Amino acid sequence: MSTRPSASLSLLLGASAALLGKFAQADEAGGAHSVGYRFNVYDEDAISAPVAEGDPRRYRVDTQQFALDTALGNRNTLSVNAVHEVMSGSSPWYLVPGPDNKPLEVLSGATIRDHRSAVTAAFTHDAGNNDTTSINAAYSQERDYHATALGAEHTLPLSSALTLGFGASYSHDLLRPTDALLYHRVERAQKNTASLFGSLSWVLSKAAVIESGVQFNYQTGYLSDPYKLIVIGDSLQADTRPDTRSEAAWLVRYRYAVNTDAALHADTRLAANSWGQHSLTAQLAWYQRFAGGWQLVPGVRYYTQDSARFYAPFFATPDERYFSSDYRLGGFGALSANLSVRKRFGRWELTAGAERYHATTGLALGQVDAANPGTISYTRLFAGLDFHFD
Repeated sequence: MSTRPSASLSLLLGASAALLGKFAQADEAGGAHSVGYRFNVYDEDAISAPVAEGDPRRYRVDTQQFALDTALGNRNTLSVNAVHEVMSGSSPWYLVPGPDNKPLEVLSGATIRDHRSAVTAAFTHDAGNNDTTSINAAYSQERDYHATALGAEHTLPLSSALTLGFGASYSHDLLRPTDALLYHRVERAQKNTASLFGSLSWVLSKAAVIESGVQFNYQTGYLSDPYKLIVIGDSLQADTRPDTRSEAAWLVRYRYAVNTDAALHADTRLAANSWGQHSLTAQLAWYQRFAGGWQLVPGVRYYTQDSARFYAPFFATPDERYFSSDYRLGGFGALSANLSVRKRFGRWELTAGAERYHATTGLALGQVDAANPGTISYTRLFAGLDFHFD
């Protein structure tokens, strides 16, 4: 498993989220077309605990995003998003036993620098009465990574209050790690991801709607991280994970319009995968509009997961088939708070906001059996500008 989400999974998550898009706050500006720009700064906190080796400064990612939404006639819509990211900083490499067998981080140097470019496009046909069909495509590339994905989704009204949604996507990811010969990494590998989802959206009243959906993902191929190592006894070996991974998730979304200027959004997600992990996500957001075209959106989010069955900071003996000390496979909990502000100026809309995220084993639900010192905390700042036109 790489640090990057599958392009297929990203497409599917976006598709399932879009099923409730029409129940979000109404767009006051109108207009059949819009263009937008976003700038996002993601900055992880440095590791405060002692490290065995490497630079304790963690990752920083600067992201620029361009978006275009345009109507093609009365029934069709085209959406295009282009993203460019610049990533720099150090990353956890492996863990070693310290005093009292407490794990200490070995990190890369802070000279790591990479770029990622991605583009996604979606064509949607609206047949009327909430009967829509969308085709999605995505491509992403880095110096060592390429991902291509295709997806489709459909919404079908079952009654005036009930809508069925379903979709599928598939991606092919190609990995060519840097310095493969120098560090004895795999020189070339690939991963394939197939995803399916289905949902039901139910209009409860003029003010409330709820959606419940299921999602299935299946990955096969090279799912290890070529840049991670693991201490096994007195030796240092490559991170080794199963070559298949299946996941099932149940999602529930609720939207309630308190009045014409305020709405509550509540979301939860339960998931389990074949690597032995279970996770829970719960989040709340409040959308509040004010006079003069202002909108304030505060939100909170909680996440918890348990460890993969083959995760440990290090292993005493090579008695198992799979090994990983990647903190993303360990148990932890995370709490985040965010706030965004929007201001309308006729056809222009300005957006700005911030998020603070903190993860630790102490926030996990239930007991975490293995230490996980690599959990992250970060600050995210973003700003954007949109223009709506006929």
